[in-house]
Amino acid sequence: MLPTKSFPAGRSWVLTLLLWAGPVVQPVPAHNLAGHSGTDPGALPQEKNPTVVQKVQKQGDPVEFLLPTPDGSPLDAEQLRGKAVLLCFTAHGSPLMRLLLRQMNTIADNHPQVTLCLVLTNSTQPRDRDFISDADLKTWRDQLHLTYPVARDPRGTLLFQRLNLSVIPSFVLLRKDGTVAVKREGLDLTTNLAEQMRADLLRVVQPD
Repeated sequence: MLPTKSFPAGRSWVLTLLLWAGPVVQPVPAHNLAGHSGTDPGALPQEKNPTVVQKVQKQGDPVEFLLPTPDGSPLDAEQLRGKAVLLCFTAHGSPLMRLLLRQMNTIADNHPQVTLCLVLTNSTQPRDRDFISDADLKTWRDQLHLTYPVARDPRGTLLFQRLNLSVIPSFVLLRKDGTVAVKREGLDLTTNLAEQMRADLLRVVQPD
């Protein structure tokens, strides 16, 4: 499980690492991603080359990803082109999850032109203690009535590490062309995420 970073009240810029679910995940070489236990190439559309997931992310390039979802249909970056997208990386079971979802719901209400995507880094292997099955994930999502997509990035090997992120939660705001507008790591508990990102969220939905 990836470490969690928050900014506690009264200590705005002191970072607290909550290593609540094991050691920090070490980066996995790109050439090993296709064989990672959390990725089933057979589940991907046949017309899509799964090597798109392994692409090294270069600064200024559109972000390419093909992330599995608990419903079976992958979250495809190409299908999101033309939309401003906020990717939120976290993990099911995170102590910050309830607060995070409240703040994401605020963003969804105040910025309906921005597409939100919740990306969970939990393992897909039952032997791992941060494991959650697709069935349990769907039940959890439906109980919370989440209106935005929920995707999986097992142990961060498909996209999280490629974006040079190191803690959860982390947020990546994509422009309509798929390039990165803003990256934020950690959750500042002294202010609201929607307020922190307001200017950026308004900027990315402006006409080109």
